[in-house]
Amino acid sequence: MSTAQVLLERMDPTAMATSLDMMAAPELAVLRALERAGNRMFPRSERARLKGVPPWEIYIHLPADPSRLDDLLTGAWDLPAVAGFSEDLISALDSYTRTLVASGHAFDRDDLQRVLARL
Repeated sequence: MSTAQVLLERMDPTAMATSLDMMAAPELAVLRALERAGNRMFPRSERARLKGVPPWEIYIHLPADPSRLDDLLTGAWDLPAVAGFSEDLISALDSYTRTLVASGHAFDRDDLQRVLARL
């Protein structure tokens, strides 16, 4: 049994649920921002060539020009702000998302956890 499995078995179920909830909200916010960017990356008329690719993964196949990031992510953090995300958290999520969109690297939950651990 791995160390992680042992820790999960010892963890109080309420603490585990809280931990998962704390990770789920930032993850959903990043995926929504990636979806917004993907939907704005190119016109729907050109979307056929990536048929079957979810909008939040388009940037993997077509990394964005870094000069377009502000446009692609406009409004992406409005709902997290309303939901009470701190400015520091939003800034960290925005930086992480911009890095993904510009580089074409796939979203990775473990990478996001490392970003959040630095806060």
